[in-house]
Amino acid sequence: YRVRAVDQKGATSGPSPYVLTIPSSPQWLYSKEVGDDAVMKWAKNPESGIVGYRVYRMESPRINGPGQKVTRVTSEPIADATYTDRGIGKQSRRYSIVAVDALGQEGIPSAPTWHYRLFRNAYEPFVGEWHQ
Repeated sequence: YRVRAVDQKGATSGPSPYVLTIPSSPQWLYSKEVGDDAVMKWAKNPESGIVGYRVYRMESPRINGPGQKVTRVTSEPIADATYTDRGIGKQSRRYSIVAVDALGQEGIPSAPTWHYRLFRNAYEPFVGEWHQ
C-alpha cells in the first residue's frame, strides 16, 4: 500500500513508503528425527488473517547438486503449527515454512531446519532432541 494525504483545498502529497501486506516469516522452527519421519514444530504467526502454513522441502545438496528444486510438501495450507513428513528416510533434507493469509498470499519463508543434517555426529553432543 501507499498512502497520500489530501488537504482541504484538494492538494495531494507525495506517496508514502510502500508497506508489504504479506505475512511475516514463522519463527522458532525446530525439527526432530523419529525413524524415517521428519517432525517439525514452529510458533504461530502473530498476524490476524493467517489461514495456515505450507511446508517446503529441499533435498540435500549432496544428492542433487546446486540449483535443485524445492518441493511444496503440503498442497493446501495446514492450520496446525506442526507437521510430520512421513517415511522420507534418513538422507539429509532441509525444510522451510511459510504462512498463508486469507488472500492466499504466501509470506516470507522461515529460517530452515534440517532432517538428518550432514555431519550429524559433529553437532549431536551440543543439541537436544529438537534442533534447527
